[in-house]
Formats: sequence, structure tokens, C-alpha cells
Amino acid sequence: MSAPSGESLRGRRRRETKREIHLAALRLAREHGFDKVTVEMISAAAGVSPRTFFNYFPTKDAAVAQGPPDLPDELVAEFAAAAAAPPNVVLADLARLLVRHLAEAPPHREELLAVFELSREHPQVLAAMLARFEAFQLEVADLVARRLGGQARDEVPALIAAVALTAVRQGMDRWARTEDDSPVPHVERSMELLHALLTPEFSHD
Repeated sequence: MSAPSGESLRGRRRRETKREIHLAALRLAREHGFDKVTVEMISAAAGVSPRTFFNYFPTKDAAVAQGPPDLPDELVAEFAAAAAAPPNVVLADLARLLVRHLAEAPPHREELLAVFELSREHPQVLAAMLARFEAFQLEVADLVARRLGGQARDEVPALIAAVALTAVRQGMDRWARTEDDSPVPHVERSMELLHALLTPEFSHD
């Protein structure tokens, strides 16, 4: 996974450490069975202390599930610093931000499939994954609210975040059913369809 452009050294190291812990947790869960894996085992495999583990994840469930990666500070600052704009423009800007983030930090197909498999077998992993997605959606809504003014749980920022992330998930789902290397074209297509749906002259081919 490549480093996002403009990422600070500290930010890159934190991202790498978090990923190392996640991969260690995922590998151990597949090798030994999720129920037999402990935080101590994960920490040792990742080369960190249990205390460091808990700086990144609250539980082993969360470490296995992980969910979408945090938006880099540089992309967040760039988006938030843009001029105030109507909701439809902010939605378009958000779409570009999410696609760029996905292109710079693309997921790995086998890793995603392994997480989904564990989530089907263990309800606590599914719950941790859904919680992470909910937290990420709130993070995105907060970012949108900073452009529009208001709070993340206000109706419009919350709706924009939900709609944009639904389009991302739709594109990711289509990518998972192909052999394509990158999910970016599929997510871009979903975003284009979303934009078209919101225009009066939309017609489906």
C-alpha cells in the first residue's frame, strides 16, 4: 500500500503501525482461529507492546475488522480549507476526495475477503466492522459540516456523508466481483452515476 501524497513522517508511521497490527491480527485469526487469539499474541506478532496495541485498537475484534482507513490530515485540511459552497458542490468535492483517498491507499482484495469471512463467522467481528464504518461516516459528516457550517449530525452533512459512502460501497462491491486490480474505476463510476441521478436530465442507458 503506497503512502498518501504529502503525508507526514509521523502520520505514515502511525498508519504503518496500525496496518501491521491489523495484518498480524488477521493472520493469527486465520491460522489459529479467532477465539484462540489474544491481544498479547497479536502484539508480539506485530512487534509492539500490548499498551501500544491499545493505542490503536480497543479490542482484538476491532484489530481484525479495522474498517476503512482514516482520512489523511493533509486531505482533510485541503477539503476543509476550500471555500464555502452549496451542498451539491460539497458533495462533488467529497466524491473527489474519497476517490483520491482510495487511489492513494487502495485496499487488498484477499485481505477484504478474509475480513468479510471472519465477520460472517463471528458476530463480534461484524459488530466491530460496522462500528468502524459508522465512525468513519461520522468523521466524513463532520468534515462536510465544516464546509457547510453546522454539526456532523445535522441533517444535510449527515445525508451527504451517507450518500457518498453508499456510492463508495457500491463501487467496492462491484470491484469485489471482478478480477480488476484497482477498485478506483468502479467507485468513480458509482460517483458519476450518483451525480447523474441528482441532475434533472438524468436518464439511465
